[in-house]
Amino acid sequence: MEEEKKQTISVRLNGKEPKFHEHQKGKNEMAAVREDAVEDQAEIIPQPDNIIDFGSKHEERKRNEQPYWDDGFSEKSPKLPFKRKKKSYHAKNKPKFPVMLVMALFSAVVVGLSLGFMVLTVFTGNGTSIVDAGESVPEVAAVSEAGGSGLPDLTLEVVQGGAFGEQSTGQEVVGKLQEQGLAATLTQSTDPIYMFIGAGGDRAQATKISALYEGYGQDTYLKTYRVDGQTVSGQAEEVTTWFTNAISHYKELLQLTVDGFGGGSLLTAERIEQVESTTANLQADRDQAFANMTQPVQDQALALGDNLVLANEKLSSYVNTKEERDLWLAQQALLDALVNYELVIEAMQ
Repeated sequence: MEEEKKQTISVRLNGKEPKFHEHQKGKNEMAAVREDAVEDQAEIIPQPDNIIDFGSKHEERKRNEQPYWDDGFSEKSPKLPFKRKKKSYHAKNKPKFPVMLVMALFSAVVVGLSLGFMVLTVFTGNGTSIVDAGESVPEVAAVSEAGGSGLPDLTLEVVQGGAFGEQSTGQEVVGKLQEQGLAATLTQSTDPIYMFIGAGGDRAQATKISALYEGYGQDTYLKTYRVDGQTVSGQAEEVTTWFTNAISHYKELLQLTVDGFGGGSLLTAERIEQVESTTANLQADRDQAFANMTQPVQDQALALGDNLVLANEKLSSYVNTKEERDLWLAQQALLDALVNYELVIEAMQ
């Protein structure tokens, strides 16, 4: 009876309790069906791997801590930087050289020296020494090294008052300046035509002449002007000697004229006697020196000598009268002599 009770299930249905008997065969069939369903679900859903192998994890960690050795065949191996040098500690702390500062200082020094040289040139000229009172200038200067055949150069610091395209236009301005008692002349062989209104042996002397024009409202420009006599060769010795003495005498007269404008002490009666002696010697020697010259050259050479005589006369008159007009007339004669010498060189070439 106990075995029969274990195999029965009691159910109430509508107030009645029908009896059902569980057979062993049915029970076994239902258990088999449940096991098949569990196996089918196991095949469809994979079981998770919940087992962790701590030994393999520990081995992998030790292996990753070791230095990597690239055998050259691994494509996924880490790449090292190409020829990259590690900056040293000293290089980081090393102070940078101030290149820009040094360049700025160097530029400032160069500009300062250039400006200083320009100012020195303006106020001291080209270094030509002034002849003291009573000291005569040698009549015969050193002859050029080209066998004595080249004519001397004449380099001056001139005061330029303008430049013109035609002689007629420039001559009108020259006439107006001369009417005021000033000096002015036009070049004959330059393009454009320059108008010179004063000259000095150096920049300092030319600056004195330029300052005299401030009261007349005349624009002035200082420049170095050179007549290159060395371009002429093959001249007789007496010709070279005469022009060498003449140019030396020209510079002395020009220096005395500028000294007179500045109220200097070079213009004395004794000095004028020495100058007149030199002028007389040039006049005596010119006939022989000019004998074999062509007519164009001879005309300009004679005009040069005459202007030197005229400048000498005006300086002598100034010593006696102290009239400034005589100094301007001496400047005018010397400016004209400059043009004469330039035309002589041009005609000889």
